[in-house]
Amino acid sequence: MKVINTNLNQHIATSLEKFSQKGGEKVSNYVNAAGKAVIAPLVIMHNPFTKENEENRKWASIKQPVEAVITLAMQLVSLGLLYKGIDSLIKKGKINFKYVENAAKDISKIPEKILKACNYDKEKALEMYKSQYNEIFKDRLGAVVTTITYLPVLALSNKIYPKIAEKIVNKNENKSAQ
Repeated sequence: MKVINTNLNQHIATSLEKFSQKGGEKVSNYVNAAGKAVIAPLVIMHNPFTKENEENRKWASIKQPVEAVITLAMQLVSLGLLYKGIDSLIKKGKINFKYVENAAKDISKIPEKILKACNYDKEKALEMYKSQYNEIFKDRLGAVVTTITYLPVLALSNKIYPKIAEKIVNKNENKSAQ
């Protein structure tokens, strides 16, 4: 039994480490969507401090997972297109960063941690440094795109969720009436 727990713990730790290394806006979107899809409906349905009736709570709790799915889909598509476009511009040399250009001229501008990780190979270190800058740039633009997509996501979810909620609530009420 202890071996299973150790393997499971190791698997969870490894998975979380890989997930966190992805970093940035994508991870934030996944965590937010998971919270909306799972935690928010539970809190809404089982909130002991609300005076709302059960039907209103059902309707409100159904909106959260619907909105999470729409949000995740829109953001994944928009971020995917954005990142693909940025990568294309970087490959064409249309996006450059002064820090990287300076590091290409003077190896001392590359952080020691990167140099050490690349065994002081200037070309590898410069490539890693450039890659990190590109990822930071994409992540920052991704945050802007995520913010911009927020209003269309709300508008779309406000149109879709009542239809889904009506089907789910009425379906459950029909079952309980039988």
